[in-house]
Parts: sequence; structure tokens; C-alpha cells
Amino acid sequence: MKSKSITEITNQASGVVSMRRGLELIEIISQGESGWSLSELARTMDVNKVIVLRLLNELVAAGYIYCRSDNGLYELTFKLSNLGLRKLSQSRLLDQSSEVLKELASASGELVRLAVVEGVDKITWVLVQAGSKRSLQIDPNYRLEIGLTTHAVGKAWLSTLYPEIAWSLIHQQGIQKCTVHSKSTKKEIEADWKWVQKKGFAISYEENELGVGAIAAPLFITDTRMIKRCVAVVSVGAPVYRTSKKELVAMAPLLMEKTQALAKIWPIRGVE
Repeated sequence: MKSKSITEITNQASGVVSMRRGLELIEIISQGESGWSLSELARTMDVNKVIVLRLLNELVAAGYIYCRSDNGLYELTFKLSNLGLRKLSQSRLLDQSSEVLKELASASGELVRLAVVEGVDKITWVLVQAGSKRSLQIDPNYRLEIGLTTHAVGKAWLSTLYPEIAWSLIHQQGIQKCTVHSKSTKKEIEADWKWVQKKGFAISYEENELGVGAIAAPLFITDTRMIKRCVAVVSVGAPVYRTSKKELVAMAPLLMEKTQALAKIWPIRGVE
């Protein structure tokens, strides 16, 4: 068998780096509200403009990004969202989950979100429903990353994992101190997990963002190996100016009722 040359290995490594940078570009641009300039992207990535421009040109050619002719700013196309919707459609997650989430949003009047566990090391926002009282002026996907120790969703999910796995994920992300209320010590974080395991839901009250409170409940199914595992988390968020911590906790029975209802019709039962 012919061995690979140093040039071939170097080119392959360079290709992997470029791919990673391209994905990073997509994630950065998705967080902007009015587009990104080449200079802003290069500065954010700490990469030479020439490299960023080459990546942008490739992503534009592939249809994932477009450059506005009026101001030269880069924005995402709908190609990624279409791929995501296709994935959700294939899993029947949208059809079977939306109605239950609508019921929860209607009954609570607040913002309801669903996050799905991907593999064993990632949890991602996928669906949102707004209740009649909703006044949280946030994009339901305003941050792609879920704060594992600051979001109620993150806390709820970690509470279902073995501590060593949970801490490994936390160390990968880093312990975040988003507000003065964020828990940052091992004792505080593990106390949260025990509280969730006892109560059945997690709470984050101005820990991820000032002015916002949320509760979240893990969604469990029994997979094809007859093993019970958490596959998703459902949350209810509300502004603290009109929803006290006590009032938020009072919504927990409704949240857990709807989460259990969703678990009964959960479409994904296979082993990942």
C-alpha cells in the first residue's frame, strides 16, 4: 500500500481546519441581527481577512451565505433552516411535538421551548411556542449554545447524567458567570442537580439573563434496549417583573404533565 506524502497529509489537515472555520463562520453569522462585515468576522475569529474572505466565497457558492448588495454585509440564507426542517420532518418531531407545546404555551401564557439531546454530549433548541402573555423580547434561538449551568434546560439535562459525564461537558463549555446570580461552584452546581432529581424540574431565575426566569423538565423515554434515558427537555420562560420565583415554580406541575404527555408520543425510540 502506497503511503501518503507529507504534502497530502498537510493538505488534508488544512482541509479539516478550513471546514471547522467555515462551520464557525456560519455559527457566528447566525448570531447577528443585521449582517456581518468582513472586518467584523475576521476580528471575531481572530483570522486574517484573506482567509475569511476565501471561506465566505466558498459558503456563498454553496448557498449557505449571501452578501447583500446594498451594504456588503454577510447573512445566512434559508438553506440551513431548510435542512433542519427536513431533519425534523424525517423524525416526525415537529408534527407530534408541536401540539403538546402549544397546549403548554396556551395554558401557561408564556414562552415554551423544546431542546433535544443529540448523541450523548449535546443538547440543542429545536422548537418554540409563544403563549398569549408572552412579553419576553428574545429570539427563541438567540443563542445557539445552551448554558449547562445557567439555563434551566442545561441544569435539567445534566441532572440525568452520571456526575463524571456532566462535569466533563461542563469543563468543555466552561463554567459561565452570566449574571451575579449564576452558580459557579461545584457545591452549588451539584446541589442544583440533586434538587432537580428530587423535584422533577430545574429552575433558573436570572441566572442566565437578568430579567428572565425559567423552569425546565427532562423528557424520558425507554429506548429499544429498554433503557430509560433523557432525550429532550421542555422549558417555560417568563419575565421576572411579573412572574415571581414562587409563581414560576407553581407552573411546574403543568410543565411536568405536558412533558410526560410528550414522552408518550415521542417519535424517536432508536438507540443513537
